[in-house]
Formats: sequence, C-alpha cells, structure tokens
Amino acid sequence: MNLFTENGLYEIVYQGAHFSFLRFIRMDQICNVYYVTLKNILNGEMYTFDYEGIIGIREISNSIHSYAS
Repeated sequence: MNLFTENGLYEIVYQGAHFSFLRFIRMDQICNVYYVTLKNILNGEMYTFDYEGIIGIREISNSIHSYAS
C-alpha cells in the first residue's frame, strides 16, 4: 500500500473535495483503518485522510526541490 514517495507532490480527491500541492508525511493504521497524512506545501496546512475515502490520487511531480519545503 505504499503509493506515496517522500519526494512526491500529489493531488487528492477525497469524498468529492480536491486537494493539491500535497507532500506525503506519514501513514498510520488505527483499528484496521489506514490514515494518510499529507501537508500542503503552499500554505502549510496538514490533512489526514481515511485511505478508503480517497477517490483519486495523482502524482504531480516526483521531485519538489523547485517548490517550497
């Protein structure tokens, strides 16, 4: 279930909402539910998604060195 890379930049569609410019932070399993935490590199907001609620994942870039850290 390792769809994310440390240096990737992603777009996520989660329960009908669209999120962009996300960097993978971590994945957790709590009571047999997987949660994915990502950080928006533009505004610093952190998001945690129930993995089952993710409708679509698209990698924008596999190298974000040209973007903010």
